[in-house]
Amino acid sequence: MSRQRRFLIFRLPLLLYLVLIFHMSSGPVSSPFVKRFPDYILHMTEYCGLYLLMFRALHEGSQPRPRRGGYWLPMILTVLYGISDELHQSFVPTRDSSVIDVLSDSVGALLGILALVVFQRVISSRQTRAS
Repeated sequence: MSRQRRFLIFRLPLLLYLVLIFHMSSGPVSSPFVKRFPDYILHMTEYCGLYLLMFRALHEGSQPRPRRGGYWLPMILTVLYGISDELHQSFVPTRDSSVIDVLSDSVGALLGILALVVFQRVISSRQTRAS
């Protein structure tokens, strides 16, 4: 697979998601739908998705590849992005930054690991049964 194709398939979705997170944290929360959910739930959901995209971009798929940080490098990068997003929000007049939000982001990344491991086990058991 060419470098351009790998970029489009594995890394572009991550980059677009990072831009979306930055954009969403650059102004007030205006959606009545979003306002119905507790902030920590939104952070966990958002960063679970970020973890999954980060893992996929680093490993170019849903299985860990050697020398690409296993499950922990995507976790660290996801949490670091959460910290940088909170720092960014501290400069936005309509937003505030919070350690609780970073903790929620971290829990979301952990949920991403859990979701990925469950997915991998389901796929593995289906392949074993098919053999």
